[in-house]
Order: sequence, then structure tokens, then C-alpha cells
Amino acid sequence: MNSVVFRITFLAVVAFSTPLLLAQSGTIQARIIDPANAVIANCPVQAVDDAKGVVVRESASGSDGIFLLQPLPHGTYSVKVECPGMKKALRSGVVLDVNQILNLGEIRTEVGATTESITVSAETPQVETRTADKNFVITSTQVTETSLNGRDWQSLLRTLPGVVSNDASDFRLAFNNTDSFNVNGMRGSNNNVFLDGSINTDVGANDGQYTQLSMDAVAEFKLQTGVYNAEYGRNPGILISAITKSGSSAFHGTAYEFLRNDALQANSFFNNLQGKPVSPLRFNQFGGNLGGWIWLPKISTAVNKRLFFFFNYEGTRASRPNGNSFYDVPTANELNGDFSKAILPGTHLNGGNFPVGTVFQPGTVVRDNSNNIIGGMPYANNFVPPAQWGQNASAFIKVFSRAYRGAGSLPVSPAGPDLVRVPFQDTYKFGKNQKALRADYNVNAKTQFFFRWVDDGQQESQGFGIFSGNNFPVFPEYRKKPGASWSWNLVNVISPTLTNEAIFTYNHLTQVVNVIDLTPNDYSESANGFKFQDLFPASNTLNRFPNVSGAGFNISVFAPNWVSEGKTFAFTDNVAKVMGVHTFKFGGFYNKNLNGQQPAWTDAPNFGFGSSVLNPNDTGVGLANLLLGNFTTLSQSNGRFYGSFHFTGLELFAQDSWRVTKNLTLEYGLRWSYLGPTSTYGKYLENYWVPAKYDPTKAVSIYTDNSANRGGIVPNSGDLANGMVQEGKGVPDGGVKHRWDNLGPRFGFAYDVFGNGKTAIRAGAGIFYERIRQNVNSFDGLGNPPLFYTPTIYGGKVDAVSPSLVTGGVRFTSSVNAMDGNGKIPTTYAWSFGVQQQLPYQMALEVAYVGNAGRALQYQYGFNLLPLGTTTGPNNPLNSVNGVQDAIRPFKGYNNITYTDYGANSSYNALQTRLSRRFSQHLTINSDFTWARAMDIADTDTTQIDWWQNRQNNWAPAGYDRKFVFNVNYVYLLPSPKTNSAFARSVLGGWEVTGITRFWSGFPLSLTSPGNQGTLGGTVRPNYIGGDPRLGGSRRGNPLWLNNAAFARPLDGVIGNLHRNALRGPGINNWDFSVFKNTNIGERVKTQLRFECFNLFNHTQFSNAATGITASGPGGVALDTNNFGQLTGTRDPRTLQLGLKLYF
Repeated sequence: MNSVVFRITFLAVVAFSTPLLLAQSGTIQARIIDPANAVIANCPVQAVDDAKGVVVRESASGSDGIFLLQPLPHGTYSVKVECPGMKKALRSGVVLDVNQILNLGEIRTEVGATTESITVSAETPQVETRTADKNFVITSTQVTETSLNGRDWQSLLRTLPGVVSNDASDFRLAFNNTDSFNVNGMRGSNNNVFLDGSINTDVGANDGQYTQLSMDAVAEFKLQTGVYNAEYGRNPGILISAITKSGSSAFHGTAYEFLRNDALQANSFFNNLQGKPVSPLRFNQFGGNLGGWIWLPKISTAVNKRLFFFFNYEGTRASRPNGNSFYDVPTANELNGDFSKAILPGTHLNGGNFPVGTVFQPGTVVRDNSNNIIGGMPYANNFVPPAQWGQNASAFIKVFSRAYRGAGSLPVSPAGPDLVRVPFQDTYKFGKNQKALRADYNVNAKTQFFFRWVDDGQQESQGFGIFSGNNFPVFPEYRKKPGASWSWNLVNVISPTLTNEAIFTYNHLTQVVNVIDLTPNDYSESANGFKFQDLFPASNTLNRFPNVSGAGFNISVFAPNWVSEGKTFAFTDNVAKVMGVHTFKFGGFYNKNLNGQQPAWTDAPNFGFGSSVLNPNDTGVGLANLLLGNFTTLSQSNGRFYGSFHFTGLELFAQDSWRVTKNLTLEYGLRWSYLGPTSTYGKYLENYWVPAKYDPTKAVSIYTDNSANRGGIVPNSGDLANGMVQEGKGVPDGGVKHRWDNLGPRFGFAYDVFGNGKTAIRAGAGIFYERIRQNVNSFDGLGNPPLFYTPTIYGGKVDAVSPSLVTGGVRFTSSVNAMDGNGKIPTTYAWSFGVQQQLPYQMALEVAYVGNAGRALQYQYGFNLLPLGTTTGPNNPLNSVNGVQDAIRPFKGYNNITYTDYGANSSYNALQTRLSRRFSQHLTINSDFTWARAMDIADTDTTQIDWWQNRQNNWAPAGYDRKFVFNVNYVYLLPSPKTNSAFARSVLGGWEVTGITRFWSGFPLSLTSPGNQGTLGGTVRPNYIGGDPRLGGSRRGNPLWLNNAAFARPLDGVIGNLHRNALRGPGINNWDFSVFKNTNIGERVKTQLRFECFNLFNHTQFSNAATGITASGPGGVALDTNNFGQLTGTRDPRTLQLGLKLYF
């Protein structure tokens, strides 16, 4: 690793020797006038970094009297103006935010000698008059002095207009996630995070960071939303620019520790409901930092300090409750064959003569024309005798029995009479060690350089698995995720009107997922008594027992020993040229990404036991099918492969900021983006299924008899790879057309209405393109045949499973992934119009309309489906093929085809208001209100829409749409008492209060229903049949939110009338409040004792509701026998946190 860093450093130095960023630097500008109000040209100006005590920039006023000091990093400056024949003018305490264009207005000089001076303390302008960018700055005071749940500085994003989150908890311990925030109605994967001007987003899923800086190392961060200049690109969502702290001319440091535990936490709503104690909680975060200057002979000395450093360390050790304090599984009686409790008296299964829950003897099931079970020969007393069980039933029972955790008696679950509720609180454990270092070298007033390094060492674990779908803690897993980031930044002032800033970045991230503390006897097939043989024994490297679905016990384990390693090399550059009233910028962004990863393919067999026409021995109940050894589906991957992926991105831009008049600034520019698709290299290449390449005349034939070959492909009946193509054989890299015509024009203006900097009208519009996430397109392509093969076998016996099923000359159908090869780039059209007004008491009000429209957005759907209603009614084609679905699919030889397309749309329209006051006279306060509507077809890149043949049928409020959002956050240092008593000042002075209050309306809810749309796939939505969909009170002890009597299962072959996200869940009413005590110990040391409280009033805020109805048959009203409509989760109860910080 050291050699890599050395080579990168050498290349960076060579590259920086020529003019070459995403800019993280800002500009200070003003107009110089004399006592007669005439402008003064050619007047020398300097910017002095107050913290470092050095001149960092020199310039001169132009013919219009305006000077620009740029590029300047975030900081506090003194601006010196020394015009010949005039007294020296000094503006002190000028605070420049990241990426800010700061207009100081007019600097008036007086006649006199330059040895005389006029000093004026600068007041930070409250109104932005020089740029159309819609942005919000979070200052160092807000970052360090605001109590944040989990001490995650990104949590402050929730306090800004247009930002929403559906997180059920504010206590964020996730691995540097960035996609949990949706801004201006856009997807979370559209978010961009930059650290010190360099890219910090993991492009694998566009949902995480390589490293996330400790909040005690963050100097400031800025959020740019809506519309921003052409120099910014990569993704159309928010742009978060965070800046690390740097050293100063004096040595300063901090040491701190924060802690919380269950003794400081109120009990949760559901724990109280069940009479349980507070769930275990531990959180310790500790660390410290030191910054100052470095002595180096002839370069940095006590009288000429030019080298500075800042180092920060932070450790986190946490364990907190994960999910509910219980889980539901079938009763132990059912594991013994007794399904009597599953019977629902008074119901009629699909309109027949048997109640819901009846178990029928294998081979006797009678189905109607839509394949719904209407009869058969039931087992006496709904009891499946053990004498009929399969040989592997005892092994499944041995594994499933772990779910009861040795409990003798368990309560019946509110979710159904045949389920028991097992008390169990899973614990999420998290650990992190982070080190950050920054070194600055101020060569002179024309050249500055800094280097920044961040190293994250993280690990998490949980009982239900990391990416798994288990409904009981059968396979605990851990994930290690070490990440690191290196960045080199160089600023050159080539002339007073020409500057250059360049950044080179190298990021590295590794992830490893594996099981925890399990011996082979815990998970091996043989040790647990399984007697079948895997289809592909070599794939199951751990010899672990199978995954199970459809039987009430879900085992879905993420691939053990999974490894991912990503590297990003990025180079960004900006050149700025001032020509009179024009400030031109030119530059670009280049990045190369390398990623090696094992796709998360399942190594062990996957058994599905759910009731289905696919199973000729179906009993109507999945767990009964399992006991009898009759599976519905079986699949297993033929191997595990480590794929190597890469992509290249190049973006160039040109823009101009034109001061048309004293009051009006126009900003216009153009950004060109080449967003090269991800492709494979090395041993394994991607394969893609292309509909246009499928030849119906070469379609295979499918066995439809009841032999072991049922559902298999008849040998030599057609082309086994019909429609498949491979990358590199006449197929472009990545399998899609490369787009070179991505032009993104940007336009905006800022108008200082009265010319006094107090009222501004700002507007802008632009086109933005999205870098498509890597995981969806590329890893899925690697998972296709012929390299990768996951056959699906239908309706067989567990006891008869062996490799001979797939090695005997008959190949079975498999699922494949496909995508639109036209290479469309997801595009967002964004616009905004707003007014800013300075108010008394150093406050400012902004009112803005913000909107955008997304086009060609990525989404997915099942492609190998049938038209609506095909498999219903008297002409159901399944009846003629013995229920073998793959025999009637449009593209024979495949079962499910997951198609990734670029045709989804979205829209967002909002009124956003913000009342703010920057920290001054001991107070900062910000309040915002958003009234918005976010609509879309799909919420994420991987959302599979319900009915692809009518895409617009999915147009509905986005899953993250919140109609009303109101936030207030504040920091207030209480005045110290006016007394001569040092003791009184010490006790009564130094108090500080801070808080965040949020009122958010509810999130959307989508209801689902059982049923048969006749398409062989897709989500079924229920019918709304009238009445109030909301219902209060409780059922079986759980609070209710939805009324089951208002909904019904749709008839077969039709779509329910209730669209996605048609209803709303509970909202948020949350108050965080904290009190700090600051105590000075002499002149150089200060302590801060922090009492932090989250959810101060312990208000119960429900976070989820059960949305899946059950019904006795087509057209039936939703039953009240399951947990439909019940509120099933809450946000965090009141939590206290204690902290101690030492400043020196």
C-alpha cells in the first residue's frame, strides 16, 4: 500500500506542475470606492488567513473597481486594501464558506497615508446576490454544537428544505450510507458526497462512502440542491461538500467521550405492551484531535509559519437493538404435523366447501380454471401423520426448532392463530476506528498545497444476517469494511486574473461478509441429518444446509465468505479566468474505477415449499409440503465466481459568471459527460440476454409429464442459449451503446433588487445526468448462462435430490438478467425560482419554488410474463401443460427474465421556505418548511414495477413522498451573569442549549393482496371497496392503523383498483433537546459537559404498518385474522446521552 501511495504522490506532483477539480474553494469580491464614490482601479488587495496568520491570496481591482480573491478555501480572513494615496482599509473576520461567492459590497477608502488604517469588522451577508446556486451551509458551530443522534454530521441534512428520510431510527450506525436521504424528490442513489473537493461515493451501489469523516474533524459542509453550475456533475441529486479541519498558527486540540446505555433510555412502546424490560443498548464514542504548525528549517519557522497539520482519531463501540423484540414462526404443533390451529372457521377457501388453512392429501387437490384450490381430500383433523413424512423432515425440524430458543410455552401471535411469538431481541453490533490527517503547505501567496488522508476500520454484526432474509436468528453474520481515502490538492495563482485548482484522489474500500462463531456442526447438511445431495456439491463450499421459503420458516443466507474490493482514481481540475465583468471557468473530472466482487449468488440449495400449481403433490400448506418432502421449486448455482469490473468517466465543462450590471449576475455554462458503462475484464465476461436476438424458431421444448424431468428442456429441441450474447464478441463493453452526446446546459441569474444586498431574486435551470450504479447492470450480467447456471426444478421429492438431476443430459430452465442495450442515460431536468430577504436581527428569509422532472430513469420488470388474465378462466393454458409454467412462457428455455429498462419518469414540485440566522451574539437558529409532491413510477434502480405492459399504471406518489415537512434547529449560548464573583460566573455562566424539532407528515403505504393476475408474476394490489381506510383502536393487543373491511382481494385476471402508495402511514413529531455546561480552566483550557436528550417527550412515533391482506378467495373481503392494518414498529423512545469534551 505504501508503494501505491508513493507512486500516486509522484504522479500527482508531476500532474500538478501544469494548469489543470470539483471546486471546493470560494471567492471573496468587493468594489473599492473613494470618498467621492468613484471606483478605484488597480488597487492591491490581500487575503490573510486569520487562523494561520499568512497571506494566502493577492489580487487587484479592475477597471470597474471590483476585485476577486480566488480560489480560497473555507476559513476566516482579513481583507487588506492598500490603494496608493489612501489609508489602508481592513475588513476583519470575513467568514468564507465552502464553494461560496462572497460579496462584501463596497469598501470605502479615505485619503491618507497607507501607514494609517481603517478597520471594519465584517458582517457576513445574509443574502446571496452573486450566484443562482440553491445551497445551504452547515457551519462548524452547527456541526459540533448540535446534538446529533449517533453523532453523524449527515443527520443535519434532515433539517434542510427538501430533505426527507424514511429511516425508522435517527440513531445512525450504518456503514457510511448516503442513500437514506431523498432530496427534492430524487432517489437516494443520486446523492453525491465530496470530501475536500474529491469524490467520496462508492459507485458500486451509489449508496455509501469510502470513508465518513468524524464530525469533530469537519470544519464545514455545504449542501447544493436543485440547480447548480456546470462545474458540478456526476449525479443529478444533492451535492454534499464537506471540508476537513486544518491546523493553525497556534496549537489547539480536543479530547472527548460520549456514552449512552439502556439505563439512560426509556422503554419502547412494544416492550411495554409485552411487559418486557428495556432492550440492551451500549454506545461509546471517544477520540481527540490536535492541530498546529510544523517547524521545518528554512520552510516553516516561528516567524514564517507555512506548514500546518491537523490529526483526528475517533473510536466507536456500539450495540443496540435491531428490529422488533420478537419474531413469529409456526407453532411447535405444526412441526409435529398438527395443523388444527391453521383452520379459520367460517371461511371458504376460494369459494369452495373447505375452510382456509385446510391441508389436503398430496395428489388430491382440485383447482378451478384459475388454478385456485377449491377442494380435495383433507387430512383428518388437519393432521399430517409422521409415517408419511419424507426422510429429510427430521433434519428440517432440527434446524427450525432453534427458532423456539428452548421456550416451553409461547404466546399466540397477533399475526395469526397458527403462529407463536418468540421473544428475542437481536443486537446490532458496530465498531469503528477512524484516523484522519491533513497537512497544509502555504508556499506563498500564489501557491498552496494540502494532503489529506482518512482511514476507516469498521465492522458490524447481527443475528438475522447482514443481507439475509431469515425470519429467525439461524445464521448470524458479520461484515468488515475497511476504507481509506487519499487526496492531494494544489492551488496556483498564475496571474491576478488566472487561477488553477487541481485535486487528485485515490479511494479504496474492501468488504467481507461471513458467518459468526459457527462450527460445522451448526450449519452443515450432514451434521444436521440431511440425506439428499446438492445439485452442485462444489458450489456449497461450507456444506451448509439449504435455504427455505414458503414454509413459515425462512432461511435465506447471504453468500458466506463474500468479498468485494473497490478502487477509484479521480482527477478534477478548474481553471478560472477573470476578464472584466466576466469570470470564466473551465475544467473537468476524470475517474477510473476498478472493482472486484463476488455476486451474491446462493451457494446452497434453495427449496421453495409454497402452495402452487407447480407442485403436483401440493397440500395447500407450505409447511405440510416440507414435512412430506414435496418441494415446489428447487434451485442452486453451479459455482461462485469473482468478477473484475471497471469503468471510465470523463466530464468537461465551461461556464461564465457575467456581472451584467451592478445588480444583475448571469450564470450560464455547459457540461459534457461521458459516463462509460461498467464492463468486465479478465477471466469472466458478462453475458446478456437480448430480446431482439431471441429466435422463436429455435425455441426449446419443455417436458410437461410427471417424471423427474418435469419442467426440463427436451434435449436437442432448440438453442439452449437463445438470445444470449457475450461482451466483447461484437457487443460493446458493458453490453450497452456508449453515449457521447450527454450535454448539460445550465443557466441562472441572481438579481440584487435594490442594490443594497438585502433583497435578491434568484432562478436557474439545468440538465443533469446520472452515473448508473455498477451493481445492478454488471454483476447481474456476470450471473447469466452459459458461464453461470442456476437451474430451477419444479415439483419434486426432497429425498430424491442429487447431482444426477442436472447431469443426466436434461438441462433445466434458469432465470436470466437482461437490460436495454440502447444505453439511455437517466436524465433530470431541474429548475428553481426564489426570493431572499434580509431581516432584522441578522436573519434572512428565503421562499422558493423548486421542481424537477426525471426521464429515462432505471427500473426493472419481469419480461417473461404473459398478458393480463392469460392463466385464468376456462381457457387457462396451464391446464393443458400439467401446470408447467415455463412451457407457456413467451421466451421458452428461461423462467424469470429480470429486465432492466430506462423508461421510468418522476416529478417533484415544492414550495420551500427557510428562516435562518447565522451564529452571532451567541445564537444561531434555522427553521424551514417544505410543501411538496414527489411522484414516480419506481423509487429505486432495482424496483420491479407491478405491471410492465402498462408502465403508467405505476405512476403514484414516491415511496419517500412527505407532503409537509417542518424543522427547527438552534444553538444558544446563554448570557453569563454580570457579577464580580468568580464562583458565580463559573457556576451560572457558560450554559448552552441546543435542539432539533421536527414535524413531518406520514410516509406512503402500499397494500398487497393474494391473487392471480394471470401473468405468471407481478405484485397484486387489493381493491378498495369503500368506507374509511383508517381504523383506530387495537386488535389482539396491537394498535390498528388500517381497516380490513375497506379492502378486498381482486377477482382473478384483473388488477386491483388501489394503486401503489395510495395510503399514508404515521408522521413524525420529534423533539431533541440538550444542555451543555462550558467551564474555563485558566485561559487555555475549557471543558464542556453535555446532557443530550433525543425524543425529549418520549412521544410514540409509529414507523411501520402491516400492509398485506389475506382473503378466503377471489373478491373476498380482507380477513382480520392476520396482522393486517396493525402498527408493527416505532421510532426510538427517549434516549439520554452524556458527553464530555476537553478543549485546549
